[in-house]
Amino acid sequence: MSIIFDKVKERQDFYFEGTVSMEKIKNAEDKLGLQFADDYKEYVAHYGTISFNGHELTGISCDRNLDVVAVTEKQWNKNLIEEHLLYVIEEAHIDGIVIWQSPSGEIFQTSPNAEAKKICNSLAEYICI
Repeated sequence: MSIIFDKVKERQDFYFEGTVSMEKIKNAEDKLGLQFADDYKEYVAHYGTISFNGHELTGISCDRNLDVVAVTEKQWNKNLIEEHLLYVIEEAHIDGIVIWQSPSGEIFQTSPNAEAKKICNSLAEYICI
């Protein structure tokens, strides 16, 4: 996965907040009552949050608009995500589209009043779309 992020960070518009401890990542998992996928934990540990090419991925952040806990809790109330098994990796800010990840790493997309639809098998695959 680090090869993918190495390519992303070469872009001129790449921005990241900074490294995050595994303790903070575990605290976020505990607050949400779920486990993050291994690739998401690796990404958050290295970058905190990132933005590139018009995308802003959630992570551990002081900015509530990018913090995975704050964004996920907000979107759980707006979307048809049963049992709160997914967490938000990106709010597209287009037509209410939200991108989610499961603890196993699969990526899903929701839009208002629609069920989650699988769109990728991993965070790396999603980033390369």
